[in-house]
Amino acid sequence: MKKIFITGTGGCVGHYLFDALSNDRNYQLYLFVRNPQKLRFDPKGAVIIKDDLMNIKKHADLLKQMDGVVHLAADWGSGIGNYEQSLDFFNLLDPDRCQKVIYFSTASILGPDGRPAAAAEKLGTPYIRSKYRFYKKLPELKIYPRVTTLFPTWVLGGDKTHPYSHASQGILDLKKWLWLIRFFTVDATFHFIHAKDMALITKHLLEKEVKEKEYVLGNTPVTVSEFIKEVCRFLKAPVYFQIPIPLQLVQLLAFLTGRKLHAWDLYCFNRRHFVYETVNAESFGIKSSLSTVEQILMDK
Repeated sequence: MKKIFITGTGGCVGHYLFDALSNDRNYQLYLFVRNPQKLRFDPKGAVIIKDDLMNIKKHADLLKQMDGVVHLAADWGSGIGNYEQSLDFFNLLDPDRCQKVIYFSTASILGPDGRPAAAAEKLGTPYIRSKYRFYKKLPELKIYPRVTTLFPTWVLGGDKTHPYSHASQGILDLKKWLWLIRFFTVDATFHFIHAKDMALITKHLLEKEVKEKEYVLGNTPVTVSEFIKEVCRFLKAPVYFQIPIPLQLVQLLAFLTGRKLHAWDLYCFNRRHFVYETVNAESFGIKSSLSTVEQILMDK
């Protein structure tokens, strides 16, 4: 059995990844999680390691036994990021033993050319800066030849047995305002991908040899206007017109409500079109029923 160490199991993608790997007898799963009570599944045979990435050095002996690693954990709100902790983590892996490392970065650090943009470090939130810095550091690590880096775009997913992604939770939180939001739009474009498809891609990468070292994960891009219309169509809320929202109005509303826009918010609003050369589940020969907005909304 291959020993696979997974961080961030308590999140949306982590739950779908457990679904994908848990019934495969080729794997012994080691789930690194801060709060096991947040797990909505029965670990059934997996080894639960209750700890924080801050303490990863305590598990040095165990990490040297791993045949594979999936690093999903993200530090969203501490104001620090997990650059140092991820560095310690990867330096503890044995390149001779550990054959596959799947590292989840974020497409947010990429510029229009699909390469990391310096603005991510200069203007990004602590989470964004941490991801940018770690990506730049990766080639210096001994484990680097074993690493495949994934850059997810907008992650959707979640239900009663899987935590909602940040994007899906945001959509649910805005649902009560849909009566108003449906009549506004922003001139912007983005990719999206369902967490279940991300999990299946991860399993594929653990099992198969691939040529590329980096992949941007996303389905066909949609405009914000198209996305709002799809959601409204699903909820049977007619859209008669849509008024474009200029940056000046966003800044005014932020001022009137006493909220300060982060430099990264302004950067994203000015850039607006986040379109890349992406891959999805079907790019790897994996059948998917979650490749369109409509299919994702229908999924329960």
